[in-house]
Amino acid sequence: MIRFRGTWLVLLAVAAALFLLNWQCWQPGVGGTVGGKPLGTQLERSFGWPATYQVELWRSDDQALASRILAAAPFYDPGDEMALEYQVLGGPALAVDVAFALLVLFAVAVIMEGARRHGLAGRQAVLLAGTGLLLLVLWAVSPAVRVSL
Repeated sequence: MIRFRGTWLVLLAVAAALFLLNWQCWQPGVGGTVGGKPLGTQLERSFGWPATYQVELWRSDDQALASRILAAAPFYDPGDEMALEYQVLGGPALAVDVAFALLVLFAVAVIMEGARRHGLAGRQAVLLAGTGLLLLVLWAVSPAVRVSL
């Protein structure tokens, strides 16, 4: 049970950081159209960390749009200027991301509570070691479950 207000504040900050990592496309792919389509701009967006759970392909006939996208990246929203052509969602990848986030929050809570009590007890150290091992397993599994176009 979490007893200290500071722990709740740190957990809120970590949850916000994890949310931002997962719901923002940090490396958009921008380029010209390919595959016999009329000239224009294509945008690939990938979401999720450590596993990519969603990938989108957006298209526009405006060739000059690529420079505007790159100027605003990674915070460009294509909804008004582009059309969504393709989207892939992956349930296993999303499950890995959610499990990873919950384990990180659990580890932060254990560390913060232990620090407030001036040290980790043996049980807390074992919990942290197990959590760390599970995080490593999820990290290793994430490339296998990620989605792509």
